Amino acid sequence: MSFILKSYYSDKIAFLFEIISFVFTVAASFMLATTADNPQMEYIYPLFFIGSVTGAYAYYRRSLAFPMFLVAYFSLMNIYGFGVALGAW
Repeated sequence: MSFILKSYYSDKIAFLFEIISFVFTVAASFMLATTADNPQMEYIYPLFFIGSVTGAYAYYRRSLAFPMFLVAYFSLMNIYGFGVALGAW
């Protein structure tokens, strides 16, 4: 529990963005898992995108380069996947 408090006190804004990232990513993952036979990706990709972007910003604030690069890549892939799900490309 002390590492959560340490994370909170070290950067409260990053902590908030990490919580937002967590909530949206867990929600998207839950939706994907519970509808795996016929997922509605036009709803799932935006949730993953919000989770990725907020995570990237939090990692940027904390100067965590590789986690930031990873979730920034996820953000780009979520944009591409969303376009595929909508038939835009």
